[in-house]
Amino acid sequence: MRLHSLFIFCFAFLCGAFMAQAHPLLRDPMQVEFEPQLVRVTVDVSLKEICVAQGVDFRDDGIVDTDALNHAAGTHGDYILKHLTLSANGIPLSGKIVKLTPPPLFTEPEETFYRYELEYPVGGPLPAQIVFYQDMLKEWPYAAGIAWDVSYVVRIKRSSGITAWLLPYRQQTTFPTGWEAPVATATATAHADDWRTFREYFWHGVMHILTGYDHLLFVSALVIATMNLWELVKVVAAFTLAHTLTLTLSVFNIVRLPSYFVEPVIALSIVFVALENILCPRRAHSQLRLAVAFGFGLIHGLGFAGGLLDAMEGLPSIGIWIALAAFSLGVEIGHQIVVLPLFGLLTLSRHNVRAKVQASILRFGSVIISCCGGYYFVVALQEQVFSR
Repeated sequence: MRLHSLFIFCFAFLCGAFMAQAHPLLRDPMQVEFEPQLVRVTVDVSLKEICVAQGVDFRDDGIVDTDALNHAAGTHGDYILKHLTLSANGIPLSGKIVKLTPPPLFTEPEETFYRYELEYPVGGPLPAQIVFYQDMLKEWPYAAGIAWDVSYVVRIKRSSGITAWLLPYRQQTTFPTGWEAPVATATATAHADDWRTFREYFWHGVMHILTGYDHLLFVSALVIATMNLWELVKVVAAFTLAHTLTLTLSVFNIVRLPSYFVEPVIALSIVFVALENILCPRRAHSQLRLAVAFGFGLIHGLGFAGGLLDAMEGLPSIGIWIALAAFSLGVEIGHQIVVLPLFGLLTLSRHNVRAKVQASILRFGSVIISCCGGYYFVVALQEQVFSR
């Protein structure tokens, strides 16, 4: 197989992998308090998650049936107890629902939450740590070959303050209880929590990119048209500066836009850049491409914020900055995991194939990206129709 054919095959495979690995995210807030002989867990479960698990419609003929939704939420309590497991010293803890609070107002399904308060008694010696595990919605795929990914932003409340961690889908996560720590070690524990917060949110940023095919497609559309390292540095820097700016402004509640606007525009940004590569390839090497990367980067930053804002609630100032810095760094590392190999493959092809073949690679790759972006746009619109 000739080099340019191998490149086209690899590029098509990567784009297909992005699509295959794509899965919609549901992120719910959770608060954990370690009291003597008791673990108290408060979970805000989105109405969307309840509707999926209980097989009910958010709206029936345009009308919100609150009685049906409240009944489904009550039934969902047993599902939570079955799929959220806690264990201490290798022994599962038996939990119970002690209170269910309905939302004061029904808005969008992803923004409407039922609050479940759970208690898990702990017998015997107090453990140094509790292991959490959850596999919510594993029985119901989002679409053929695409699974839901439900994760929780966990705020652990202690006398030393609040720290925010993550409870991913189908991954055991260990939370230290602090029961065995004397008062003298409170400062050291706080520093350890800060370091873990950094690690958790760094990894969250990396995975947000590697499982976020919309962002990967956009970056790929930018990179595939670059001709040299300096062009790559400039376009990536413009995109990075823009999305870091709006991510920061959104975290501090200065600039925010609703998801029903952000998600479709992100999809359109993929289509726009890919079509520009095909129809106006010379623009990819002009200042206009930097403006495009920066402008759409502002919107992508708001999309990144959607994966982070819930984690910021209740955090002290230092915790917000730690999480923001770690998440932003993770996002950039996630981008480079894709950008550098792709640029290397492009550079290799340019040294071994004719200019005509290089143009074919650009057109073919951009067509694939554009089609994938169009698919994502349709999915984003369908998601909004479902939500409304």
